[in-house]
Amino acid sequence: MIIDDVMTDKITLHGLGFVQVQLEGNQRLHVWHPELPRRACFKHSSIHDHRFDFTSRVIIGIQRNIAFSAEPSKLGTHILYLHEGARTACGGRPWVRDGRVQMIEIDDFTVPAGLEYQSKAYEFHRTEPAGDGRVATIMRKGAEYPHGAHSSCVVGIEPDDQFDRFQWPPAKLWEIVADVMLGQKVTP
Repeated sequence: MIIDDVMTDKITLHGLGFVQVQLEGNQRLHVWHPELPRRACFKHSSIHDHRFDFTSRVIIGIQRNIAFSAEPSKLGTHILYLHEGARTACGGRPWVRDGRVQMIEIDDFTVPAGLEYQSKAYEFHRTEPAGDGRVATIMRKGAEYPHGAHSSCVVGIEPDDQFDRFQWPPAKLWEIVADVMLGQKVTP
């Protein structure tokens, strides 16, 4: 299946706990903030891959990136969910069960502001904001591939396939961006 619809909203919330701003030149600004909502199963489902290569430059804060190998296993720790098809009313893609794997951590590193890291398509990883939880990155997409990306979820945990990317209005998301980028505190 080829993924044919692109998120066209300028600013949205992502279930992995960051604001995503669409930029020109196949780039996105990602902004993490401790007050942002995450999908209900976040603690158990933050390991994922992408259908594209990317380079991410940390511009504020410190980003932690943990890489994983996903080894097929009938007794594995995680269920894979394929994301393909049209976006749902909540802004995400469907979660389609796609096998069971053992997630094996293969690398864990932090990237401070001013440096960047890269990831190839279909390599599993988890990113976490370090420090005070306020991090901003510019992600530049590279080569894209037609098959969908995956999220993983710990065996026995139901994935939150109804996370609403539109639950906060754009004005509130821009306040989060301002808090991180300009050091302006978010109003309650």
